[in-house]
Amino acid sequence: MVRNKRLTVVLIIGSIIVLSAMATFGEQNEKLDEFTGLCVYSSASFSVLSDGKTSVGVYAPLEEGRVYKITGRLMNSSGELRIKPVMVEPAELGFPLEKITGAYWPTDGCYLLTPDRIRLGSCLNVSKGEVVEAEGLWYGRKFYVLRYRGFGIPETPWDGMPWSVEGVVLYTGSRTVIWNGSEEIVLYLPYGTELELGKKIHVLGIAKFYSKLSLIVDSPDDVDVVGDADRKNVSLARVGDIAFGTCIVTDVGRSLRLNCTELRLYGFSARVGDTVSFEALRRKSSLYCLSCEVVKPREELPNAICDFEGGKLVRISGVVEWAKVYKNGFGLANVTDGNCWVLLKLRKSLGISLEKNQTVTAYGVFTTYRDMPALEIASGDDLCSGRC
Repeated sequence: MVRNKRLTVVLIIGSIIVLSAMATFGEQNEKLDEFTGLCVYSSASFSVLSDGKTSVGVYAPLEEGRVYKITGRLMNSSGELRIKPVMVEPAELGFPLEKITGAYWPTDGCYLLTPDRIRLGSCLNVSKGEVVEAEGLWYGRKFYVLRYRGFGIPETPWDGMPWSVEGVVLYTGSRTVIWNGSEEIVLYLPYGTELELGKKIHVLGIAKFYSKLSLIVDSPDDVDVVGDADRKNVSLARVGDIAFGTCIVTDVGRSLRLNCTELRLYGFSARVGDTVSFEALRRKSSLYCLSCEVVKPREELPNAICDFEGGKLVRISGVVEWAKVYKNGFGLANVTDGNCWVLLKLRKSLGISLEKNQTVTAYGVFTTYRDMPALEIASGDDLCSGRC
C-alpha cells in the first residue's frame, strides 16, 4: 500500500517536469520578428524606430540617432506596429538613406535651408550657416540625419541662403548699411541691435536680393565687431575709410563745403571761414562727422583786403566808401582799408543794405566784378557790422 502511494507521487512529479519542458521548448521555437531601424524618438520606456518606410514602436528606452536591430513579438495596436523586444542590439545600416544638401540654420529649432526650410530631428555639430550634405530619413515632418559632412559657409551670396561678410558700418538708424569694399549691403537686424558708424563688423545672415543685396540677421550673436575702419588723410580716403583733415569751411547749409575736398561734410555745424579739424566716415559721395571741432574760429583769420587771390576764402574788414543798389536789386559796396579796397557783391536774395562810412567785416571768396577785385559772400550771416 505504501509502495503504491510512492509510485503515484513519482509519476505526478515526472508529468510536471515533462509539461514544463514542453512549454519551454515551445517558447524557444516560437517564431520571433526582427526589425532594423533608426531611433527617431525615445522616452523612459518607449521608443520609435524607422527605416524610412515603416515605423515601429518599441517598449524600451533607446538612444535617438542610433540604428538598432530589434528581435521580439510584433503586435498591431490600434493600427500602429509595436514590438515587445526579446533582444535589442546596435546594428549596421541595412536600409537606404535619402541625401539632402542644404545650409545648417539653428534658430527656433534646427533646419537645413535648401532654401526651403527642412526641420531636423536633432541638431548637428557644425557651424551656423555651413553647407551640409546630410544622409538620413523622414519621419513625420522632420528629417533625421544619420551621417553628414560639412563644406563651410558659402563664399558668394545666394537668395534665401546664409552668407557671411565683413564690412564697415556706413549708415545706421532706419536701416543699417555696411560697405564690404565693393558694394553697399543692407542689414535687417534683430530689434534692439545697435551698431556704431565706422566700426568694422563680421555678420552672418540670410541673403536677399531686393533693390540692394541685403542680409536678414536673426540673432545679435551673428554680429561681431572686429575693429575700426582704416584711418586715412581725406585726400586719400576711400569709401569705408575714416577720413581726417583740417580744413576751412567755404559754404554752409545742411552740410559743410570744405576747401580741401569736393566731398561735403554732414553731421556738424560751423560757419564760413571757420577752420575745422575732423574725423569723418567716408561714404560714396560725402563725409559724415565722427569727431569734429572748430580749431580756429573765423574771427582769427587775418584781414586779407590787401591780398587779393581769386577763389580764396578770406576775411576782409574795412569802411564802406560808397554803396549802390541797381534796379534789379543787385548791390555793390566799396570797402576800403588804408590804400586797399575791394568791391563787396550783394545779391538781392541776401536782403542786405549798407551805408557810407559803415564799418563792416565780411567772410567770402575773392572773385572779380568787371575785372575789378571783389568779394562774394554766401549768406547774410557772413557779413556783420563793425570789427566782428
